[in-house]
Amino acid sequence: MKKIQLNKNFYLITYKLLHDSLFLILISFAGVLIADALLPGLISSKISFTKITLALILTAAITTYLGKKLGISYIEKKINKSKILPILTLFSFLLISNSLLKFSLWQNITITLVTLFIFFLFYEILFSSEK
Repeated sequence: MKKIQLNKNFYLITYKLLHDSLFLILISFAGVLIADALLPGLISSKISFTKITLALILTAAITTYLGKKLGISYIEKKINKSKILPILTLFSFLLISNSLLKFSLWQNITITLVTLFIFFLFYEILFSSEK
């Protein structure tokens, strides 16, 4: 009786399919987060964010394992400032202001200032030039 052996092509095809599914899960997770931020409870009442997060982590872990097994690596790229950063910042503030409608004025000001400070720290960490 012969034992079935999986060759490198099978692992490579599996890696590529998992890589594509990881991309699709990330896009769908972002879409679900945006939809749930705009209309709270629309998606989260039917699909748990825990299930999506576990699928995302499991897919990323298997993809990483297969990538290491096949010796696939990527060159680390430097993050450059782009034109989409101000648009994402504006969109983030719109979502945050939508979630703050039920708070009082002073709570809104406090939460907004803390959020601005945290965004500033993230910006400095990501885009600071190292010498």
